[in-house]
Amino acid sequence: MSPKLLLDENVSPSMARRLNDLGVDVYHARDRGLSGAADHVLWHRAFEEDRVLVTINVRDFVRLAERSGLHAGIITFPSGCAPAEQFSLIERALQFLESEIKRGRDVVNQWVELTRDGAIIVHDVSRPISEG
Repeated sequence: MSPKLLLDENVSPSMARRLNDLGVDVYHARDRGLSGAADHVLWHRAFEEDRVLVTINVRDFVRLAERSGLHAGIITFPSGCAPAEQFSLIERALQFLESEIKRGRDVVNQWVELTRDGAIIVHDVSRPISEG
């Protein structure tokens, strides 16, 4: 079972169709009238619909996650990835998430960071990180 996804507008819109074809419950921000929406608006929508947010905008969404206390999770990958590379990385993230679900774990309050080489780094963003 795959988690539900919301793709930020910085992710290629073609990803939604390709992932839907694989049976993933996903939509792109553009397809729901959220193009140009402020990050907090998109974050709120993902929260309301219990969707994992997929983005390259790490800093802003991690800050929102830290403030919200509870969220379905974030998947990020590096900027500058071509659509084929984006698809490959998102597919890799979904495989990881599905394996976690089979182990009785989920990505609630987690940031799943994908690197260009396909490595996965999981960060807990359930509590604010003290700045100093």
